[in-house]
Amino acid sequence: MYESFYHLKAKPFALLPDSSFLYSGSEHQAAYSLLEYGIVSQAPFMVLTGDPGMGKTSLLQKLIAEHGSKHKIGLVTNARYDIEQLLPWILLALGLSTKRLDPIEAYHMFSEFLTQEAKRFRRVILIVDEAQSLGAELLEELRLLSNMNDGKTLKLQIILSGQPDLYTLLQRVDMTQFAQRIVVDYHLKPLSEADTANFIRHRIQVAGRHRRLFTDKACALIHRLSRGNPRLINQVSDITLTYGYAEQAPIVTSKLVAQAALDRLNGGILPLAGKEELGDLAAAPEDPTELKDSVPAPAPTIAADEFPETSPVSSPEEDYERGMMLKDDGRLKEAIDMFHSAAKDKALWLKAYAQVGFCHVKMREPHAAIQAFHTALDDTAALPRDMTDVLYFLGRSLESIGKTSQAVEIYHRIDHSAPSFRDVTARLEELKGAPRQPRKTKQSTAGKHSWFSGVVDNFQRFLIGSQK
Repeated sequence: MYESFYHLKAKPFALLPDSSFLYSGSEHQAAYSLLEYGIVSQAPFMVLTGDPGMGKTSLLQKLIAEHGSKHKIGLVTNARYDIEQLLPWILLALGLSTKRLDPIEAYHMFSEFLTQEAKRFRRVILIVDEAQSLGAELLEELRLLSNMNDGKTLKLQIILSGQPDLYTLLQRVDMTQFAQRIVVDYHLKPLSEADTANFIRHRIQVAGRHRRLFTDKACALIHRLSRGNPRLINQVSDITLTYGYAEQAPIVTSKLVAQAALDRLNGGILPLAGKEELGDLAAAPEDPTELKDSVPAPAPTIAADEFPETSPVSSPEEDYERGMMLKDDGRLKEAIDMFHSAAKDKALWLKAYAQVGFCHVKMREPHAAIQAFHTALDDTAALPRDMTDVLYFLGRSLESIGKTSQAVEIYHRIDHSAPSFRDVTARLEELKGAPRQPRKTKQSTAGKHSWFSGVVDNFQRFLIGSQK
């Protein structure tokens, strides 16, 4: 309905889980990193919990998409406590059998399958979504199935995903044996106000629009209404765009959000917070400063004919150069939009996303910076030296937020491929026995970002050199 009006190629706030729209903010990035750590470290059991709508299924789909070629992954989504046995559902999820087999025959088929996959150097990863519905008896069946792992080879890994009831179930005394086998567990928390705004902008960019659509005040109101729940953010944002299209509003303001949410709440079902402020906001006149702030005027150092606000179609190279000018001028959010647009050219992928990372560093958003550096490293055509540089900055970023073990893993990769690179050897020595979490003091917070001041210039020179 509103896609063409807002220059979108797809609906940015559809409720169906789609890993391509997944916003890897601090919460989801931490959860995903732990799941990947569990896979790499051969954890027999992993647990992911969170309230409904927190994005657990999208995270699991991303895991399947990125690791499905290395391992055999089966997803069980509809098992309940009132079924007799879980194994037939597992066989169905793995594509082994659709028939109702004898329990012994089913067990034999599953055992043989694990053995054959192990011979091919592939593990079987079983993901059980909505696992709080299983109950204690079926969870015990899963524990017994994990006994198929022998002392030398891990054949089967199990990921349980569910609502907070799953966490409560696993804390019961009669679940002690099961709980002792869980190596990785994470509870997804709601998005912060900053992450909510980034979530909205990210999904709009993925849908094809690289110019701002929601004002800062609109994003802040959506956060208050949704309490940072991604599913509710999607619902409010989608209905607001429908209202915006009906009113032919080029920019989504907090007044428009209030009007849409107020009408949506008349049904009495959607569980939104902050209802008391909606009436006044919806009835109040439009705030001219909000609209003005949503379309910043060109900075004095950039002439209007160099970077018009409504520029015609430009090339990725021009978008990259404009992004650099905006970044140097401190207009970081606009610069990020330009770098995302430049990344459409695969030849600029690494450079553009590396610059996105440095913009987030300057904005004091280390988790978003880490995600940008990860994205930059998806450029398989980049030169090894360039990849090593970005790996190094990724390692330093991880180190700055206390992800010591992940930083060490990055440094080992660098040391293996490029011995004596920068200060990697010294960093590895320094991090031996370092605590996993940084101290939460003003001094340590300032220290998190102090190293960037010296490396940004080096990285800029590296980018200039890579163009020659």
